[in-house]
Amino acid sequence: MNSPDTIHLNDDVRARWDTNAAFWDERMAEGNAFHLHLVEPAVLELLQLEPQQAVLEIACGNGQFARKLVSLGARVTATDFSPAMIERARAHTEPFNAQVAYRVVDATNENALRALGERAFDAIVCNMALMDMSDIAPLFRAAPHLLKPRGRFVFATMHPCFNSNNPVFMAEMREENGVVSEAYALKLTGYLESKTYQGLAMFGQPVAQFYFHRPLHELLGAAFRAGLALDGLLEPRIPETQSNPRWSSWFNYHQFPPALVACLRPTP
Repeated sequence: MNSPDTIHLNDDVRARWDTNAAFWDERMAEGNAFHLHLVEPAVLELLQLEPQQAVLEIACGNGQFARKLVSLGARVTATDFSPAMIERARAHTEPFNAQVAYRVVDATNENALRALGERAFDAIVCNMALMDMSDIAPLFRAAPHLLKPRGRFVFATMHPCFNSNNPVFMAEMREENGVVSEAYALKLTGYLESKTYQGLAMFGQPVAQFYFHRPLHELLGAAFRAGLALDGLLEPRIPETQSNPRWSSWFNYHQFPPALVACLRPTP
């Protein structure tokens, strides 16, 4: 059961996403470069979607990925705990109304999740949102009850080793044997310490959002304790053929995967 402090924090998290919803929708639209080139291909690779499969999306935001799933033939139930985000998603999705249903559901509330249907879904997907949740255990506990036999839960999140807890981006110019080159590195501190902090996902958003850093053993440990087993793992990186004039852009850090994508399945 959540403590009063946890409930208050979760309410604050929701309020900030409600405030940021319009800005986020306008900037994200049908997917930014990070999502389209890095996250989406890896998620779809592990999702192995088949036509007419029932998919539950957690933290759907403006509904961009729900619409993508529908275009691939899925029947989608898309949820978010921000009413403002769900309103935005519905506004974009009128042509797909028969294939996607939007629900305001808090992913930190196990009972609310399980009310979506026992063994109702072939797959659950959660794109770049676990790091935004104050508590991930309820979602993992609900997953085995929501999934059909051999169902899968695919999530993408900020890589806890490289893209969490405020890494410091470092760039330098080198000259060796008359050849000038650029080198990029990250400076990381406090990896093993779970931490709540605030940050900007997009420059210019109205208010900072909360992030919840969890080291890898805590992130996956919550899934394992809920009876889920790891069935696939990807660390997508930016192709070396792509770069960005802004030195602190992830599109220059080709040896560091900024996202972690995993497939979980209920244990027998």
